[in-house]
Amino acid sequence: MTSSAVSIVNHEGVRVITMDQPDTRNALTPDLRDALLGAMEDAVADADCRAIVLTGSGKSFCAGGDLNSLPESDPAAIRLRLSTSHRLVRLIAAGPKPVVAAVQGYAFGAGLSLACACDLVFANPNASFGAVFGKVGLTGDMGLLWSLPQRIGIAETKRLMFRSGTLTAAQALQLGLVDEVAQEGDVVDAAVAAVGTFLETAPLSIAAAKDILARGPAPLDDVLKAEIDHQILLFSSRDFSEGRRAFQERRQPGFVGR
Repeated sequence: MTSSAVSIVNHEGVRVITMDQPDTRNALTPDLRDALLGAMEDAVADADCRAIVLTGSGKSFCAGGDLNSLPESDPAAIRLRLSTSHRLVRLIAAGPKPVVAAVQGYAFGAGLSLACACDLVFANPNASFGAVFGKVGLTGDMGLLWSLPQRIGIAETKRLMFRSGTLTAAQALQLGLVDEVAQEGDVVDAAVAAVGTFLETAPLSIAAAKDILARGPAPLDDVLKAEIDHQILLFSSRDFSEGRRAFQERRQPGFVGR
């Protein structure tokens, strides 16, 4: 699979998949999402690929969903969009191969969800993480409310989500959202070196561990279904329409709770 939205580099069993839309800070457009899904499917199917590093080009990992392409009030379109995103989440979080996020710059919104779905998260010192869904009237999706509590706990997840908060790399490391901050050199190189140590472990052993861990503490599919139900309502809300307009107009939104 080839696409201009992603680039692929192989390192002796480790495949680096790069979201390659730097002009939009790798915002998760439908095209980028589909290209990323295809790249992940190819990596999982390739016996020569034993582990995966996910990163972004330019100054951001992924700055969030593409607000210009988000459906507002069509439940069928919302369900289709999220269901496709959920295929990607399942491959990362519950698929048979270890996936490490190498984060530079922004990992906001959907970017945070992608990073947290990975098995390990590496960051460079200037990385920042944002649960900013509430600023546009939405809630966390792409498995975030399943994956984030596993990393930082329920209480800190609530604190971050309710405040639409952001974290520096150092803060994320302290909370456990990030596993390692690469103080010297390239974060992708650090992630490739770390994931290379997984190649000494039997692939089926890793696949089994990932499958079992993805079943708890709450089943991922239960959370993903709940996300769709809630997002259908939120995409249809006045607050989402206002949040998107405010974002585009670079002003504070005036939410009304409807």
